[in-house]
Amino acid sequence: MPNGVSHTNLPRDVKSDREDAWRCHSSPPHFETDGLLHRLTGRRRGFGPPDSVDRLEAVERLQTADFAALRQELALLKAQLAQVSQTASNVLADLGSKLAVLRTRVSALEQAPAPSHQD
Repeated sequence: MPNGVSHTNLPRDVKSDREDAWRCHSSPPHFETDGLLHRLTGRRRGFGPPDSVDRLEAVERLQTADFAALRQELALLKAQLAQVSQTASNVLADLGSKLAVLRTRVSALEQAPAPSHQD
């Protein structure tokens, strides 16, 4: 096991499922002792191995949690994109007004009589 805890009294398919879950989640919240088994299947060690329905429900709960995390990350990224878009719009408006001022100044300079260089 990645966390160094061994559950030799668990059936091989449960240990394999747990190890697979560990590999699929880089920083799972509670992968200590038999807490994961209880959280995912509603059973504790010693009360019989989870059946296929229990394992399926456990996988569905993991996927639901992952999906919720992805939706939250997507919402955060959308908010950041909106903020960046607003900042870009503000910069564009500011540059547009500065460009208009510069064009006016250049036009005024071009229309002004050129100073003579006669001494």
